[in-house]
Amino acid sequence: MFKKLLIFTSFFSAIIFSLPSFSSEEKLVLKQDYPSNYTVKKGDTLWDISALFLDNPWFWPKLWKINPEIDNPHLIYPGDELSLSWQNGNPVLSVKPLKKLSPKMRTVIKEPVPTLPTSLVVPYLQSDRLIDATNYREAYRVLGTSDGRKFLSGNERVYVDAELEHKEWGIYRTVNKFSRKETKETSYALRLVGLAELAETTKEMSGLKVIKQQQEIAINDVVLPITSGDINKELTTTFYPQPAPKGMGVSILGSIDGADYLAVNQVAVIDRGSKDGLLQGSMFSLREEGNIVKGNKGEYYYDLDKGKNKNSLQLPQTQIGELIVIRPYERFSLALITRSEMPIHKGVIAVSPNKE
Repeated sequence: MFKKLLIFTSFFSAIIFSLPSFSSEEKLVLKQDYPSNYTVKKGDTLWDISALFLDNPWFWPKLWKINPEIDNPHLIYPGDELSLSWQNGNPVLSVKPLKKLSPKMRTVIKEPVPTLPTSLVVPYLQSDRLIDATNYREAYRVLGTSDGRKFLSGNERVYVDAELEHKEWGIYRTVNKFSRKETKETSYALRLVGLAELAETTKEMSGLKVIKQQQEIAINDVVLPITSGDINKELTTTFYPQPAPKGMGVSILGSIDGADYLAVNQVAVIDRGSKDGLLQGSMFSLREEGNIVKGNKGEYYYDLDKGKNKNSLQLPQTQIGELIVIRPYERFSLALITRSEMPIHKGVIAVSPNKE
């Protein structure tokens, strides 16, 4: 029990001390009608609560007051009371946990408030995933079924081109391929189509018993082991919005399944990852590049070739939305669009909201 408590405490301490630092010049902007007190309700998300207090929800961690009397002040639960006060001219948010009425009451495991609706985040933590080109080439593949069927009953087998030992396996469909222009690195998007257990194995192949099937299983589908380490322990549904590293810009590569246009609550693939400094919760501002105008007064025209020179005028960028990283990989990330005033496409610019 002590060992589990130590691991739990160490993990969340790491989260607290990894929160971003902000310069003294970055001022919080509160909503005009912000509440001085708020009681957390079941069904709330951290994003909803952030929007009650802040114009820029990514500065949420800066609003918190670290309270040593609370085990982890960055986790809030239904029933907790949030209070806004002012210290040295700066707004500070503190949390007062829900009091237990009796020490004899039955212990209930409370779920912390998630950052975003779990239905939007969990599929990208547990099923849909990106893998790099090397792992993609080396991954095991489906050989097929004895009778060629793609939907299987409980006792039927799907065969894989390797001698396997691990017990639990995921079967994935390749749905897209993405590349980083400057490094030529490639990532493949996979969608979970089934879960299976090892049933038999030989030196040439293994038979898997399909225990859950979401789509048809086809020859050449990718087969990957399911282990407790598949989901990085630092990935959770409760993470904290924070500006992406100062000055960073990323390219939107599209959606996992290849759609060119995305809207609010849809997930985009971007061309930066943990090796570039992104964390779960890193936020970007989405901007539409302004047109280039040429010509003399009264004879202006749009330069459709985007050829900027000394006689051209670049119109300003327009902020059209925001996105938040929900799962960073080494060189790519999955990011949820939290606000959008127009369809988001590959030409939209994603930049850190941190001022340079």
